[in-house]
Amino acid sequence: MFKFVALVATVVATTATIAFPASAAEPLAPQAFVRYGDLTLASADGATELKARVSRAAEMVCANRGDKSLQAMTAAKKCAKIAEARAMPQVELALANSGTQVAENTRVTVAAH
Repeated sequence: MFKFVALVATVVATTATIAFPASAAEPLAPQAFVRYGDLTLASADGATELKARVSRAAEMVCANRGDKSLQAMTAAKKCAKIAEARAMPQVELALANSGTQVAENTRVTVAAH
């Protein structure tokens, strides 16, 4: 039972959450919250995994749903690169504070532009 609970906790901790605007009147871009409380950021593996999660979240918030044209795919890639670059200061701060982070500060926000 304990292994199952630990597995569920790990899956939840590694899953990015996407948020969309509540109404069409709000011009907010899609965003994802990348949680990293399960990672040891002081290790190279932990830092690499956090960066990979941010990269995947950037691709997810910028993905074109349905439009498979070359132009749309190019725009999605550009969006993902920008979203990832904008999230990197949060990642670098988390890595710099890896020994001092408190539990409620264990997420990076990744937003489409």
